[in-house]
Amino acid sequence: MKCSLLICMLCIAALGSTQKQEQSHAGSLGEFTQAPIETVIVQIDQPFVVRSVTGIIRRDTGDEAPLAQALFEVRGPDDQKMIYRSITDDEGRFRIRHLRSGRYAFKATFAGFQSVVGTIIVSSKADKAKSIAIKMPLGV
Repeated sequence: MKCSLLICMLCIAALGSTQKQEQSHAGSLGEFTQAPIETVIVQIDQPFVVRSVTGIIRRDTGDEAPLAQALFEVRGPDDQKMIYRSITDDEGRFRIRHLRSGRYAFKATFAGFQSVVGTIIVSSKADKAKSIAIKMPLGV
């Protein structure tokens, strides 16, 4: 009986810690738009260092076709909570103009695909030719 009680208590403790991790992850993305069905979020670890926030979103489905009408959002700079949004055109391109230098969090979202998040560093010292390229995997 004591063993069963101990196992139940360990299960409850493990479940509680899992919920905290999910809540803290959701809290860091809370200001961004959530897709209607969003189960998987892909994290890009390497930040994009660019002069301006322009780029392309493609399907990560082998054909790498442009993803039209995807939502691309950035939050920042740094600790500021301001959100800037853009919708990709028919060729998967997006642009957010007039962002000052700093570190921005980003999120790319499209129904039926896994959302992609990461960091953008806007710097006047970045290569002029650099842009942001994101591949969005199909949803799970």
